[in-house]
Amino acid sequence: MKSILSVGMDVHKNSFSLCAYDGYTGEIVSESTFASDVKLVIKFIETLKSRYENDVEIKCGYEAGCLGYSLYKSLTARGVDCIILAPTTMQVSAKNKMVKNDRMDALNIAKNLASGSYKSVYVPDEEDVEIKEYIRMIHDFKKELKELSRKSAHLYCVMAINMMVNQNGQFAI
Repeated sequence: MKSILSVGMDVHKNSFSLCAYDGYTGEIVSESTFASDVKLVIKFIETLKSRYENDVEIKCGYEAGCLGYSLYKSLTARGVDCIILAPTTMQVSAKNKMVKNDRMDALNIAKNLASGSYKSVYVPDEEDVEIKEYIRMIHDFKKELKELSRKSAHLYCVMAINMMVNQNGQFAI
């Protein structure tokens, strides 16, 4: 029977804290903190697989935050089952509220993964990203058109006033 390990990742711009948790036994299998590099996450997962002689299913997850979808895309491209968790839907223990650090956050994420007490974040595919960029481009064009229209109206007003003033500096009516 394959074991299922949940790997919670507390990710930051400069560092990752990982915690491998066995939801069946409630045991913390492994913990590690290292620089923010996807290769090191893959190495951590490979180490877990070799420890269990590849008779393990590994599910990774991290809170939605500063990294956006980049870590998700990097891990899934390498065949790792990864989920982005919505922070507002995760259960948090009273102890984790009192003592907040990266190690505890990684463990909390792993426990939520194991119990299924979270909602995942929708990760847009390439078509969704292209549509979003197209809509943003249209919005930017409309904004620029409005600004050019305002500048043109101002220029016409200035030109009209200059035409009404004669060579003596008097208004010509």
